[in-house]
Amino acid sequence: MQLDPAIVIFALLALFVLWKLRSVLGERRGFEQRNDFSSVAQPAASPRPPGAAEARWQDFAERGSPLWDGLDSIARAQPGFDPGVFLNGARDAYKMVVHAFSVGDDATLRSLASDEVYGSFSAALAERAQRGETLETNFVAFKSVTMVSAAAEPVGARIAVRFDTEFVTMTRDKAGQIVEGDPQKPQEIIDVWTFARRHDASGPNWLLVATAPVQ
Repeated sequence: MQLDPAIVIFALLALFVLWKLRSVLGERRGFEQRNDFSSVAQPAASPRPPGAAEARWQDFAERGSPLWDGLDSIARAQPGFDPGVFLNGARDAYKMVVHAFSVGDDATLRSLASDEVYGSFSAALAERAQRGETLETNFVAFKSVTMVSAAAEPVGARIAVRFDTEFVTMTRDKAGQIVEGDPQKPQEIIDVWTFARRHDASGPNWLLVATAPVQ
């Protein structure tokens, strides 16, 4: 049986389109299926001028420090990693999570946090609802946002970020009376949050995997 040339052409076009879609969209796997941290996207690696490798972390870490070495290890495992882009995304993520926790946005918290962190958030939201309380949080400013540790582990990268921030935050009871906080006085809050991303991630996804207050 002789094949119609038009059918052959259309079949080849269909295969080409499927190949392009796969190359653009990639495959999602592991914890990244629950997290879409597009604001922390890592750009494609670009050629660096001579000497740039020796100075590329100078704005983020002390040369020869564990943090410097950790950033080196992440860059080797994930060549498109850019610490400046990462920190910008981490700032956005911090504000998103704090706002979501304040208003009880369970879906946003679920999409940005690991099972363990989400479980802690969810339990706190349930306790707050049981007491009939509401939380109002208004972001004022970042005083500083710095990376404190970084490492490339066998499965993925982990980066801990210290957030020194100011918020106006208040807790109201069932009657709407303020039981905690001051609407006229910003409160300084310092936290260290840890983000993780798989080495084989097909998208620019980072997940919040740990939070800890700094006393």
